[in-house]
Amino acid sequence: MRSGGERGGSAGRGAAHGGKGLFSNIWLWRAVTGVLSAAVILILCIQFVNPSPAKGSAVCPPLDLCPSGWLYFQRKCYYLSEDEATWNSSQSYCSSHNASLLVIENQQELTFIMKITKQDPWIGLSKRDEEFCWVNGEALHNELFEVKGSGSCAYLESKGVSASGCFLTRKWVCSLSINSAQ
Repeated sequence: MRSGGERGGSAGRGAAHGGKGLFSNIWLWRAVTGVLSAAVILILCIQFVNPSPAKGSAVCPPLDLCPSGWLYFQRKCYYLSEDEATWNSSQSYCSSHNASLLVIENQQELTFIMKITKQDPWIGLSKRDEEFCWVNGEALHNELFEVKGSGSCAYLESKGVSASGCFLTRKWVCSLSINSAQ
């Protein structure tokens, strides 16, 4: 008889708690939620402190990686001039800083530069024998963009890349490979 009473007592306790059993223990669910939240926060902190960089992902480089006043993006440093100069003078300025006028290597770099530049700066692209070549000697691959205009020196504009006379003055963009920066 005693065991029946115990069953009745257990059932009575369950009924006293709303008859929901395990789900009625709100403190238990709060504890589980707290532990899971702490685990997620810990994982995110570990990922932030020790990221595993994917190709093309933005990982913060050491602060002294680029020269002072230069920007970092995908293993390159960039200088956006405040002054204006001819294409040749702009390239000379970049060269004096162990850099060159910007050589755009891929669509991600083009998109980045288009977002951060404002006033149609010179880039490292000019005509040689009726063909556009980069300052590093490589020919322009037209799948990246088409150069509009009839000039010999290229600059960025809001709709892409154009060419004008090299003697005109514009702002410019220098780029420096991260391997050269150190």
